[in-house]
Amino acid sequence: MDLHQKIEEIAAPFLSAIDAFVVDIHFVQGAQGKVVQLFVDTDSGITVGQCTELNRNIGEALELQNIIQNSYILEVSSPDLMKPLKLLRQYRKNIGRQFHVRYRKGDEIVDIIATLDGIEGDVLTFVTKNEGASKVSFNEIIGSIEELPW
Repeated sequence: MDLHQKIEEIAAPFLSAIDAFVVDIHFVQGAQGKVVQLFVDTDSGITVGQCTELNRNIGEALELQNIIQNSYILEVSSPDLMKPLKLLRQYRKNIGRQFHVRYRKGDEIVDIIATLDGIEGDVLTFVTKNEGASKVSFNEIIGSIEELPW
């Protein structure tokens, strides 16, 4: 089991208590040393207060298990708006929002700016102003970032 999996396993009970899930884990070198960034979310969004509580509880559990050698800083936060969506369940709360989507269509790579119109199973429907609807399977998506309205 790698470090990512161990952190997710330790965090799981705290996350499930508020119906949250791990979006991503990054390890970076900061000015103060190693930083473990744990990006979490819920289907309806996560608050700063929830992130603070998760940071405290998960941090204490990580210390008790002593799985990270040397000193480190734990940062629990929601995913940045400029980060690509990684999980299908992240898209569900973003229906109606506009995205820059890059996906595979056969051997071709397609870039569109479109509004997420709906999701059926693992197929997302994006609607562009000029080209109409595009149905894209989640596993065909290379990356998508929300287009901010301003």
